[in-house]
Amino acid sequence: MYRRIVVPTDGSEASMRAAREAFDIAAESGGTVHVLAVVDESPSSLLLSGESMGPLMGRLNEEAEEHVEAVAAEAPSDVTVETDVIRGTAVFRAIVGYAEEVGADLLVMGSTGRGGIGGLLGSTTQRVTENTAVPVLVISGPEAVSDDTAGQNGR
Repeated sequence: MYRRIVVPTDGSEASMRAAREAFDIAAESGGTVHVLAVVDESPSSLLLSGESMGPLMGRLNEEAEEHVEAVAAEAPSDVTVETDVIRGTAVFRAIVGYAEEVGADLLVMGSTGRGGIGGLLGSTTQRVTENTAVPVLVISGPEAVSDDTAGQNGR
């Protein structure tokens, strides 16, 4: 049974689909869903924004809080939800570390199937699955790569 389920969110529809699945699993198992947002503190993320550090971090923290609260608001009344916002210089490592810290039995993550910038960097979901011993349920949906696109990418 899954008693501690972690759902990372970035505010995307893919992460909301994952949260809905996690809520269903938690309702059946009597588990708790830990909704997590990671504020990306990587130098590349900070440089790309063009904002100064203080205002940028404040805005990113505020957005992360909004994301976890929006997901938590979707939970059925019979599901226990905990929310957390953490910081990390590598989002996938922060997710893996958090899952280990809370003793997660399952990670449920959304995937758009894009695999990072042009498929070169790999997705956060992929990196999490490659770096954790916790089972990961990947929920894909309408944003996933279509057969036509997959053929063009040689997949």
